[in-house]
Amino acid sequence: MTAFDRQVRAQIYRLFGDGVTVVDAAATARAGGWVAEDVEASLDRLAEAHLIKLAEGSHRVEMAHPFSGANTGYRSVVGDRSWNANCAWDALAILALMGDGEAFAPGDDGDVVWVVDDGNVSPGGVVHLLIPASRFWDDIGFT
Repeated sequence: MTAFDRQVRAQIYRLFGDGVTVVDAAATARAGGWVAEDVEASLDRLAEAHLIKLAEGSHRVEMAHPFSGANTGYRSVVGDRSWNANCAWDALAILALMGDGEAFAPGDDGDVVWVVDDGNVSPGGVVHLLIPASRFWDDIGFT
């Protein structure tokens, strides 16, 4: 990973953290003051290294763990701010980054909710990972 790739990756996280829901090469280039083609090449390298996942056939960031570039039904809320997550585990990870709040996961009988207060998690449900972490990138969209 180049120094520029590290800057692009940091900018992606800033954008998601700021609540931007569509993070792509154009938005990242604008925010960083860079040339879009250079950012596209960097996004390709970051995706190849499994540091982000791009939406099929585009330079839109679909995943920059724990943030999701799509509404998956999993989300985190801190005050009046919210973020899309990729899974329940990522919804909790967003709270670890952004502060105390609520993590939501879709359930058969409505949302499962975990409340994080002063760093403590009240149990809302069990996070069950169906695939070992070593195999997540085999099909990261499913995982």
